[in-house]
Amino acid sequence: MTKDRSKSVPRGRKLLSYIRSNLLSSSALIRGPFGDRRVVYCDFTASGLSLKFFEEFITNEVLPEYANVHSFLAGMSCQTTSFRNDAKAIIKDAVNATDSDALIFVGSGTTGAIHKLIHNINLSEPPIVFVGPFEHHSNLLPWRHLAQKVIRLKTNTDGGVSMSYLEEALKAESKTAKKLGCRMLVCLSAASNVTGILVDTNAASSLVHRYGGIIFWDYATAAPYVEMNMNPAPKNGAENAYKDAIFFSVHKFVGGPQTPGILVAKKKLFEAGEQFPFQSGGGTVNFVRREHTSYFKVRLCSRVMQSIHFCLLLINFMLQEVEVREEGGTPAIIESIRAGMVIQLKEAIGSKLIQKREEELVRLAWTKFSQCPNLVILGGSKAKRIAIFSFLVRHTRDGLVKVNSSKQRTHGPLGEEIKDDNCLFIHHDFICSLLNDLFGIQSRSGCACAGPYALDLLGINEELAISYEDTLISKDNEEIFEHKILRFVNSLTNFFFIAKNLFDLQLIKISGFHADAFECLLCYVKHLSNTYIICFSPGFTRINLPFFYPDEEIDFIIESIIFVAKYSWTFLPFYELNQTTGQWRYCNDKRSDMGKHLSNITYDHGVMRWKKPAQKSAGPVPLTLRECLSMAASLQQSLESVLRQSTCSVTNEKIDRYWMRSKANYLRWFLLASEAAADARDSSMESQSGTDVICVRRDGKQKRGSPNRNSRARGRASRIGRLGACERYPITFQLPRGLIRPHRTQSSSPARYVHGETGWYSPPPQLLRSTIQALRLFSMIHPGDRILVHLSGGKSSMALLHCLHAYQEILQRENPDPGGKSVFDMGAVVVALAYENYDLLPLVNYLKALGVTHYYEKQDMNHYCSHSLDLCSSLKQKVIYNVARRYGYTVLALAQNLDEMAASFLSSVFNNGSIQTMEANVELKDLNLRLIRPLAFCREKTIAEFVKTAGLPVMKTACPICEQSRMEQVRLKEILAAEENNNPHLFSSIISAISPLLHLSSQSDIVLESDTTSQTKVITWTKPEN
Repeated sequence: MTKDRSKSVPRGRKLLSYIRSNLLSSSALIRGPFGDRRVVYCDFTASGLSLKFFEEFITNEVLPEYANVHSFLAGMSCQTTSFRNDAKAIIKDAVNATDSDALIFVGSGTTGAIHKLIHNINLSEPPIVFVGPFEHHSNLLPWRHLAQKVIRLKTNTDGGVSMSYLEEALKAESKTAKKLGCRMLVCLSAASNVTGILVDTNAASSLVHRYGGIIFWDYATAAPYVEMNMNPAPKNGAENAYKDAIFFSVHKFVGGPQTPGILVAKKKLFEAGEQFPFQSGGGTVNFVRREHTSYFKVRLCSRVMQSIHFCLLLINFMLQEVEVREEGGTPAIIESIRAGMVIQLKEAIGSKLIQKREEELVRLAWTKFSQCPNLVILGGSKAKRIAIFSFLVRHTRDGLVKVNSSKQRTHGPLGEEIKDDNCLFIHHDFICSLLNDLFGIQSRSGCACAGPYALDLLGINEELAISYEDTLISKDNEEIFEHKILRFVNSLTNFFFIAKNLFDLQLIKISGFHADAFECLLCYVKHLSNTYIICFSPGFTRINLPFFYPDEEIDFIIESIIFVAKYSWTFLPFYELNQTTGQWRYCNDKRSDMGKHLSNITYDHGVMRWKKPAQKSAGPVPLTLRECLSMAASLQQSLESVLRQSTCSVTNEKIDRYWMRSKANYLRWFLLASEAAADARDSSMESQSGTDVICVRRDGKQKRGSPNRNSRARGRASRIGRLGACERYPITFQLPRGLIRPHRTQSSSPARYVHGETGWYSPPPQLLRSTIQALRLFSMIHPGDRILVHLSGGKSSMALLHCLHAYQEILQRENPDPGGKSVFDMGAVVVALAYENYDLLPLVNYLKALGVTHYYEKQDMNHYCSHSLDLCSSLKQKVIYNVARRYGYTVLALAQNLDEMAASFLSSVFNNGSIQTMEANVELKDLNLRLIRPLAFCREKTIAEFVKTAGLPVMKTACPICEQSRMEQVRLKEILAAEENNNPHLFSSIISAISPLLHLSSQSDIVLESDTTSQTKVITWTKPEN
């Protein structure tokens, strides 16, 4: 073989940039939710991209003279045959094939090549088959059905194929094969399509032949990057290192789409094909009569023999007897010509140059990836590999991730070897979507069709794998339910995707849709509405670094992966999972399906017309790759800021509820959106604190555990039967340094939060955070405001007083005033309705002790013969408003909490048929007053716990009408509590639902009029007319 000449190196380097600029996708854009992105294709391991100069040559030179190759009598057929023979010659030369080797184009890639090989091997007895640890399903499953015994080889400590284990297995099984009279077949991948780890093909081939075995090599992954040599010369003691067969898919090369698979094998292996070929049909037969068939040997006529040119073709034809016989029907003619051009381009670059570039890329990637502890690269760094990387992104709370050694990082997320139990992983499908949306990077997620090797890398033993299989697969038919349905209605795909809901299905049924198919679809839609099992399978994300990409683009890909490894969890709560397709989509992406479809082609006017779909851009394309990274960083900071707000709702709450209730939750290995949101609000910074609510599932039951900041009771697959997942909903707010923070204790009694000797209590962080978030979100307090707090004696009003005082201190620290004045002034009003046994004077004494400006107003009720709730409420508010106006207060603060506002919302719906609730910030018309409710986001149970812990005085009402109202609220709260038991996210959903009703209103729902009958300006409360 005369390859890699010295002059080819500079030519090859020049070709690299030429290839990059000629990719058909070089100018392609991805319409993403965050704006347009240029395509950065990193999925060549799955399939390559087309090249402009290839397609132009085929369009201009090959297709104009295209004809079928089953005839030599016409000029166009001769030209097409010549092109195809040239392609074969190029490929044979590239793989160093000899006359004893046959080259066959196989239509379905590597999978088809393996099946053709199996058919043609003359096996008197089922063979003993050895398969490598890296094998793709295509090179594993067919042998399982053929062999009497399949032996899977092991990896060595570096991650490569263990040659010592192979030799031991060959030595042991050669005796068995001799007794049984069967052959030993060894099937290995030259490189893993998961990790890119390479195998020494010459050493393995020599070893197998030494024990009388036959070896087949799967070059599907390795072929674009390494030299393929069917018949290498003896080197370093590797005798008989020839390959019995190699097969690969040309579509994985750059320029390779629309190419067939290639099988190169020793002709002696095609013994069975002499009786009848694998694909009998046109081009394989000499003569077919009614009861007998003569398969092709050499089919020529006298006129052909008279041409010297065709005599040469005759000789070539005779040498290719096996190849002609095994290519039945019209072959993939244009595809095989393109395959020859692809291999020709690889040879022009030079295998040595490609391998050198691959080594550079691997070193560069390892240098940068090793600095990111959240990134777990599968396969380790010791074994020689091509630039293919499969990785996991782990999420460890409170920044506890530490850089692991290379040995630790090679183990999977679910196995016992993982040293850090305090982590879950970001779902690989979500990582794939995020790389696409943020950077335009095209990657792949899943198990890469190498299931056993993926289980090895992920540390999943057989017992655990069975648990996953039992969860994913129906035991009745051993088939994934979704797959069964899709297979059943495969021919009705268009109807299936039209049927987006049950109503559509009913319309299809009415229109005469097949009844069985309809019922199947109906069942499928109902099934998918209740399951999210589609995202359950463990897996990883895979990219490769193309050798012809410039360094700038390679750096961009690596930095993008590191960015996603660090910050992907902050994007998770803003993405939605489609339970039908498994696709993750940004929640605010309102674009409809903008894909191109064949249905957009029309021939209405006698010509073909293509109607391009209207594609709306969410933003401009970044001018540079560096700008794209900067935009992603800015977006991440914005979303994290939003995520820290207690009003931010999680988009995947339905999915989270599904998993929390699922019996398989103990197997869950991926982070949920609610957990990511909780972590965003519960930072590990010293000035932050939060409360964890942990719901642990044991034996199918849900139990509430004690909080623990440094250990999460999450669903780890390695903890089967021991511990399930937890559900946490902390709301975190950064406290000022001067404010005393509570510390969790082991004591059963709750901690008290005392501020010196003033009598003021610091509210617990969760209560204070929720209050401050409401104050700031609705702009309740402005500089210079004078706030009057209505102190009723209930728990909420007492908590409100202390929360506002704490916030006053926070603002004073944030905005120190040399004059010593407060950012806002605060007073309190106590309104006592003169009922028997109803005395609020203890509250007055309490306010005096705190040093709060206060007003005690008593309203005589004796002259009212009867009264209602409206009257009671009106009298109180009348007094409060008059006090505020009399003493110059600008803001009235009431103490309704989230539970009360939710009950108010239900009462409005149930009793009035309207959607209303109490507003958080109301501007009272013509009175220069605002009414605020700072506890709008605070839960009643949090308030009650604080009041009890601090020992605050609480007074019960003596008004019978108010008591009746309270009982009505209790009834509504019981309804909410019952629903919250089934739906832990209930109040988050309620906040989202009523938020539009809470916003600042320029007018009140009440009418306030002035009463001029008194010398003092008195405010009378009346209800508006409908």
